[in-house]
Amino acid sequence: MGLALVTRIPSLTEAHIAAGALRSAGIAAEVFDGAFGAIEAPVIEGLGGYRLMAPEEEVAEARATLKALRSTPGLSTGEDEPPWGAAPSTPSGSIRRAGMRWVALLYLGAPLIIWLLLQLLRPSGN
Repeated sequence: MGLALVTRIPSLTEAHIAAGALRSAGIAAEVFDGAFGAIEAPVIEGLGGYRLMAPEEEVAEARATLKALRSTPGLSTGEDEPPWGAAPSTPSGSIRRAGMRWVALLYLGAPLIIWLLLQLLRPSGN
């Protein structure tokens, strides 16, 4: 009796709500990656979201329960979509990547810049 993936949910709050709804339906659901995702949310977003896990024999029932919850008025996004879609793409991801490139450039380029400055400021031996 192992655990299997029910779905991935982009938000930690939504993942806990979905797990609570499944537990209310009698399914032993658990949110995986919650502790790590609370610290490193961009990594979890890049992996597709928080894993909602349930016992292997209850996965089909869990997916049906989530689909039924999403099909209630006000929550429906369409019949062809999974219970939770992929995390929405935001421009902040590209901004974050650009910022990380600058940080990497500064950290990796700092020793070279210091060396060049020392070479320029060093008195010549002539």
